[in-house]
This record gives sequence, structure tokens and C-alpha cells, in this order.
Amino acid sequence: MFNIEYLAQKADVSRRTVRYYIQRGLLPPPLGQKRGSYYTEAHLERLLLILKLSAKGVPLIRIKTILESDAQFEEGTPELEFVRQRCEKIEICDGIDLLAKSGLLRNQDIIDIKKYIISLIQGEKDNDEKAYGAVFDRTAANSLDKDKRLKYN
Repeated sequence: MFNIEYLAQKADVSRRTVRYYIQRGLLPPPLGQKRGSYYTEAHLERLLLILKLSAKGVPLIRIKTILESDAQFEEGTPELEFVRQRCEKIEICDGIDLLAKSGLLRNQDIIDIKKYIISLIQGEKDNDEKAYGAVFDRTAANSLDKDKRLKYN
């Protein structure tokens, strides 16, 4: 049995962090009442597990779900494998990157996505050129008409 100060020290966190995890439902409240409240080894183990998962990038809401499932956490379990999954950055073209979970997309999927996005970009460029080109053509025509009028007046 130990107090919040000792628990926080053993886990290398602040007392505020311990209280926050209790408030979020990640860590059970201490046993006992008021000044007589205390934490057990089970609290410490759970706190260390929360910190381990959090350090690996698991969001607190996901950690809570994992903890509520009462799963056993050993190397190779799906929960820890989930943590290890990272995103890969796929360059579509200059200035455009796609983030996808590692191993989610096959090479052909990536090629198809690149082609589609590039076609969208090219389509926008073509539309812009058509739109701005038409404006430029009208402006140039008006300018020429004005020049002709000046010459003949």
C-alpha cells in the first residue's frame, strides 16, 4: 500500500497525471477514504501499462477501451501489434503526400490513387487555363478593338 506521491514517483509521472488518469477512467480510484486512501501494486501495474501504451502512440480513448476489455498484454498480442502499426508516407506528386496505414495499400492501389489524383489536378489546371484563357482572350480582343478605334478616330 502506498500514497499518491509514491505511486507517481514509481511511475515517473506527476500526481496530477495520476489524478487525470483516474478522472478519465483509465486508472481506478484509490482504496480507502480521504487521507486514508491508498494505492496498490495493481494500480502501479496499470499505470505503467497506460504509460507504455501511450508512449507507443495509442490514444487515451483507445487505451481505455483496451483496459476495459481485460485483455492480457503480452508481446505479440493484437493490442500491442495495433500500437506498432505506423503510417507510411506516399508521395503522390510534388507537394502532395498520402498517409496510409503500413501494408494497407497494394502497389497497384497506390498507382491507381496517384493517377486519379494527378488527373484531378490536371483537370483543374485545364479548367483554369480554359477559364483564364477565355478572360485573357476577351481582354486582348477588347484592347485590340480599343486600339483600332483610336487609330480610326
